[in-house]
Amino acid sequence: MKVCPTCGEAYGDDLASCPRDGSPLRAVQDPLVGRTVGGRYRLISRLGAGGMSAVYLARHVLIDRLVAVKTLRRDLAQDPIQRDRFIREARAVNRVNHDNIVEITDFGETDDGLVYLVMEYVAGDSLLRVIGTDAPFEPMRALHVAEQTASALGRAHQMGIVHRDLKPENVLVVRRKDGRDFVKLLDFGIAKILDAPSLTGSQQIFGTPGYIAPEYIQSTAIDGRADLYSLGVLMYEMVTGALPFDYEYPGDLLVKHVTEQPIPPSRREPSVEPALEKLILRCLEKDPAKRFRDAYHFLEELRLTRERLGGESTWGGLSEKPSAREDSAVIVPRVDDVVHRALLRETDSAGIAYDDRTEIAAPEIPPDDEPRRDTLLDLDQAIPPPPPMVARTPATGDQGLLGVRRWRARFDALDAAVAQLLCTEPTVLDDLAFAMEVLENLESGVATAEAAQREIDQLDEQARDFKSTLGRAIDQLAVKLSKARGVLEELARRRDELRASRESENARVRDGVGDEGRADALLWELATVEEALRGHALETDELEAQLSELRAQLEAHNEDVEERHMSLVTTADVEMIRLDALAAALRLPLERVQQWVERSWNEGAARVG
Repeated sequence: MKVCPTCGEAYGDDLASCPRDGSPLRAVQDPLVGRTVGGRYRLISRLGAGGMSAVYLARHVLIDRLVAVKTLRRDLAQDPIQRDRFIREARAVNRVNHDNIVEITDFGETDDGLVYLVMEYVAGDSLLRVIGTDAPFEPMRALHVAEQTASALGRAHQMGIVHRDLKPENVLVVRRKDGRDFVKLLDFGIAKILDAPSLTGSQQIFGTPGYIAPEYIQSTAIDGRADLYSLGVLMYEMVTGALPFDYEYPGDLLVKHVTEQPIPPSRREPSVEPALEKLILRCLEKDPAKRFRDAYHFLEELRLTRERLGGESTWGGLSEKPSAREDSAVIVPRVDDVVHRALLRETDSAGIAYDDRTEIAAPEIPPDDEPRRDTLLDLDQAIPPPPPMVARTPATGDQGLLGVRRWRARFDALDAAVAQLLCTEPTVLDDLAFAMEVLENLESGVATAEAAQREIDQLDEQARDFKSTLGRAIDQLAVKLSKARGVLEELARRRDELRASRESENARVRDGVGDEGRADALLWELATVEEALRGHALETDELEAQLSELRAQLEAHNEDVEERHMSLVTTADVEMIRLDALAAALRLPLERVQQWVERSWNEGAARVG
């Protein structure tokens, strides 16, 4: 984190000077680094920071797994709206559960008011960076990224969640060994949960100027088709390397999203084929009703477009070797700082609000509590050498929770050294006796904590499997529902055409120039279409009822699992805090014993010399 000495504003590490007054920023040490949050997540280093939150690389000390921990700024945590919006991200993601969405595994608040989310740690690059280096994409590559993104959006929309800030910074691309891209969608921090109370004021616009749908700007009804508009901008940018509109100021973009037609992609990049251009431009229709009716409809048309372009065999990316930078970076969300230099994606003008996002290279990951390699001095054979001394501060990893095996090895080494030196010092013996009692309590508590964590992991794994299975069933029903709605739309369009034609023909008959036989034929056809329309409406209603039942099952399951998870976690957190205190209590007495042993050996060596 850096702070401006003039205005006092805090910024991320990527800026050198204050955007407000130009003063050189000063780095400040982050007091959270090294802290264990919730008794389980030891913060190793800060990955990014901004105006609202910071993200840390952390290690889960119970299972030795790297995670990303996102913390809300302390003053904002006092604001119920900001706090609820922050926690809502976790609830939104857990409500969806999709392979192409970064998983949030935990969230909570510490005793001193630190509000945090725990996310899976994924190596990759943001789509923003990939576009910057690889655009324009081969058509099949762009479709492959869009397909995965739309799949994630489709599931979210079915669960009543609109992302509202889809843009390249919030799409993580992991390059797999077969050369294909795997997509993870990030940052549901300002997601709209359609059946939940609003946390925003009526005058606030959420989104990013380059990617925002017209209905946000016009303050009209918002649904999943707004995300499809943003996805259209992403596709446009992937195949052209540019946004759909030329602009000078961010405010220009807001106006052009509402009033101007996008520049055809083929005008920017002549290699863009008509089928792909048609797909993109339909996403970018001003009127949501003219876009794809939902993400599943978009996916259906995307696959048809792929067939028209020749299928995946034409995509050279399939035969590419894996990138040398695979697994070399991590993407974690944070709040952007004031302006986005490249395309002026971020601005605080026009009342636009933003949430967290950033892109950063993966740091060196040090072992947890890296020990000092202190050893006893080698002495003359007249004094028996002590057992090899272990690190002063244990590490985790294969040393167990809180380094308990390392603590045991260090204690045993010191105990043996004290015995060899025939120690009679009461304070040393008292320290050893105290350390033994604490260590035995620590070992017992660690076994209990590890069993509790296994119970938590088992619950989470079962919940993940349940949500995945039910999620696939929801997707399958949603595809059927999307097609049924498409048939309904076509039948309704045909009904309206027949009504207009029949009224016109009846008017011609009344004027003595029409054909009564044709008017009767139109009436019979209209009756047939209306009957079909009623039948398909019933089918659609049945599919919607089935989907509603599946969503209700998933919601009930999520609530039950969350309640059980929080109960287990609360118990585990209390135990972990106690164990951490026990581990800390070992440090001082063992340090004193080690100092006495080293001093005694040094004195013995001097006498021998």
